[in-house]
Amino acid sequence: MFSNTKKFVRRGMATAAALGMAALGLVAVGAPGASAAPAIDKNKEYTISVEPQVGETGVTADGKSGHFDATKALDSGTFKLTKGDYDVTTTAGYNAATKATPANFKASTETGAVQTQDLVNGKTSFKVKPGLYLLTQTAAPSGKKVAKPSLILIPMTDPDTGTWMDTVTVYPKNGSAGKITKTNITDKDTVLVPGTEMTFQIDAPIPTLTDGEDAFKSYQVTDTPSGPLKVDDSNSRIVKVEIVDGTSVVATLAAGDYQKITDPKYGIKLTDSGLAKILNYKEKVLRVTLTGKLAPEGDPIWTQSADKWVAKNAADYKFESKKGEGGGSGTGPGGTEDHMAKLKINNVDGTIDLNAKGATFDVYACDSKATGDPSTTGKAVFTGLKAGEISKTAIGAHANGLCVVQTKAPTGYELGNAVVKVTFDESTVTTAATDNKPVVTEYENTLKSSDILSKLPLTGGAGIALFLIVAAGLLGGAYYYARRNRVRA
Repeated sequence: MFSNTKKFVRRGMATAAALGMAALGLVAVGAPGASAAPAIDKNKEYTISVEPQVGETGVTADGKSGHFDATKALDSGTFKLTKGDYDVTTTAGYNAATKATPANFKASTETGAVQTQDLVNGKTSFKVKPGLYLLTQTAAPSGKKVAKPSLILIPMTDPDTGTWMDTVTVYPKNGSAGKITKTNITDKDTVLVPGTEMTFQIDAPIPTLTDGEDAFKSYQVTDTPSGPLKVDDSNSRIVKVEIVDGTSVVATLAAGDYQKITDPKYGIKLTDSGLAKILNYKEKVLRVTLTGKLAPEGDPIWTQSADKWVAKNAADYKFESKKGEGGGSGTGPGGTEDHMAKLKINNVDGTIDLNAKGATFDVYACDSKATGDPSTTGKAVFTGLKAGEISKTAIGAHANGLCVVQTKAPTGYELGNAVVKVTFDESTVTTAATDNKPVVTEYENTLKSSDILSKLPLTGGAGIALFLIVAAGLLGGAYYYARRNRVRA
């Protein structure tokens, strides 16, 4: 009799363990209803240890510790634990908990029902009392999927000892969400100044869903600007949305395949028709082309130090399958940075400072196709910059450099006819901006006006008098011959 009782207890505990693991998604078994309320102390405190691992598959989950692999740990992440509205200390509540799924999980409305924790050294933990809990990952590192939602039944039976475990350890899996990249495709001849429109390409992967996933529930791509760059509903537009395979565009999404989103970030969210289309292009790339603008003149950003004038741009994408698989990629590799600085042109004649003599300059982009001497291209970036003064306008780094044309000569000098090229690449601009200084260049005038005048024939003093006498004689002779010819006629 005593032996039969022990068997019954073991079977009951084994059933409880199986039910707990089934709720966790750890074993694929049917969840039979309990025939009697388990002996659970509703005030006892337990620990749920969360130890996520990188990869689509991982260790066999049995609720026990000791399976953590530090080489596969996440470097960041956030998890949310929500207590369910199930009293597992009663037969009805326990039965309901064993039949719940992440999709029909009923959350408790009691105070403190939701806890959120960030990973520390790849792990985190929650203190809980008996109940059914929904574990969701709210943030994953760049390039990683968030783990699927899972249910954890507390307490859970240790399969080795047949007793409740004080700590239940779970190992959520974070598969690869692919790499998202951001490219600045603004016309290469465009020089960035306040108010300039820029164009970007965001390439986001279309992932293959795992574990029997068959459809996307959502998919969105958003822009993440900072510094003087503005990407929002008043400064931006969605140019086009395409599906790309390598260098080839294999499909273009119609306007009805996505909708623009503006809050809190700017981008697109696929509609049902768009979600259906990308199912046919898994492992390809969804490319979103959009624009943004640099803050206009007068924006407070331009009163800050030059090291703050960095138009940074990255991107995010997030997706979720109908069965809960999801992911995203943050502001990691592939973002763009465009540094800006001001310009100062010193006017010189060798070692002589000519800044006080009133020369002015116009500044252009340099023509990338020019050979030999530098030449300008397009409309002037700005005009009338006075010698020795720092430009009022911040200018973005430009690979081809800036070309300076003198538009007013310094007093006492001839107008310079040379185009001076200023190195204004990313390295030069970044160094200047970091030091909160302008990029400085020199424009040299060496030809004095007096040198030109001195070469005019017979100029000055007696030379002028002699020139006038000769001229008067010539005019007088011409008059005499004209009158004589008239008389004879």
